[in-house]
Amino acid sequence: MVIGVAAAPALAQTTPASATLEIRVYTLKPGVRDDFHARFVSDSLPLLHRAGIDVVAFGPSQHDRDSYFLMRSFPGIGERDRIEEQFYGSRAWREGPRDAVLAAIDSYSTALLTVDAATLKGLRTMTTSPSTASPATHDLAAIMRLNDDYIEAVRTSDVHRFREILADDFLCTLADGTLLDRGQFLMLAARPTTAHGLQVHDVNVRLLGDTAIVHAATTFTHPDGRPGRGRYTDVWARRDGRWMAVAAQFSRQ
Repeated sequence: MVIGVAAAPALAQTTPASATLEIRVYTLKPGVRDDFHARFVSDSLPLLHRAGIDVVAFGPSQHDRDSYFLMRSFPGIGERDRIEEQFYGSRAWREGPRDAVLAAIDSYSTALLTVDAATLKGLRTMTTSPSTASPATHDLAAIMRLNDDYIEAVRTSDVHRFREILADDFLCTLADGTLLDRGQFLMLAARPTTAHGLQVHDVNVRLLGDTAIVHAATTFTHPDGRPGRGRYTDVWARRDGRWMAVAAQFSRQ
């Protein structure tokens, strides 16, 4: 369950037993976020509502000056794919705000999570005003971005980024049961990964005050060409106002 996300005052909805929550975190081009937010509220949001898409939350992220997030709810992953294909292929989108929106975006990442009815019901009672958004909203966006950074650091053997986001007392349990401290992990991270084409799926974030737990699945290709898959669990802690990774564990097949 995802806890404490600021919600958009969307159309009246019947809360299902569970739903697929899509979280998009955008990196915008420098200096355009205020205009992007204004355009989203005036142009994109009405189109999404008219298309029957449940916009749960949106707004600037505190991660940095150029980050923005959007959360939408769907009955399931299959329905999400169908609805989004229909929406992004529509004339209203293509001949409306599409070009301006895409021009403002440098890159974005997407995560899908399953949330329960209580979570969605709570989200709909909150505000999306950037000045009054729940701190947990920004925490969730920050953890999603840090999760992306962690995986990208694995892909690229980016020891510098790991030094920035790993706590001094970080511990990692490898697939064979070996426990590494921060220094040992950094030495391992410096080696090129053998998990080629590493991709992350089914990201699940739990916010527990000053602690966040991330569960996710991975797919990749072994050096001999065999397909591989795995799972990982990362634990993040807020220390002196910053989220730091304090523990990790992963398995691979």
